[in-house]
Amino acid sequence: MTSSDAEIELKVRQVIAESLFIEADEVQLKKRIVADLGAESIDFLDIMFRLEKAFDIKIPQRGIEKMARGGIAPEEFEVNLILQPKGLARLRELLPEIDPAEFREGMSLRELPALFTVEVFVNIVKRKLAEPATNEADDQGAA
Repeated sequence: MTSSDAEIELKVRQVIAESLFIEADEVQLKKRIVADLGAESIDFLDIMFRLEKAFDIKIPQRGIEKMARGGIAPEEFEVNLILQPKGLARLRELLPEIDPAEFREGMSLRELPALFTVEVFVNIVKRKLAEPATNEADDQGAA
């Protein structure tokens, strides 16, 4: 059974609301998980765990960073945790939900989660659900 985009969005919003102990109607697509909804770094782990369970998917830790680094030399992606121009460009491509201006010169890799919106999580789930089932074994071996 496949879920419609609306069903996926609703379920992701519910998962985030439960994880953060807030009302589901507060969880809107453009809301930032940290600044607008009050999440802390530990909450990201809980949200990811709950999304994996709710959708029966595997979301590798640091998956977005790994995808962004793919094909870019390490020093072209980041140096001393500071994102480099190619790294910023790749993140803009991978996360179109985030205003491209948010990816600024001199940005630390550690600042990335603060930019995440509810829509980022919705799209992560959509991408994982669209992947062929064979990728699951690859994800586990890459840990």
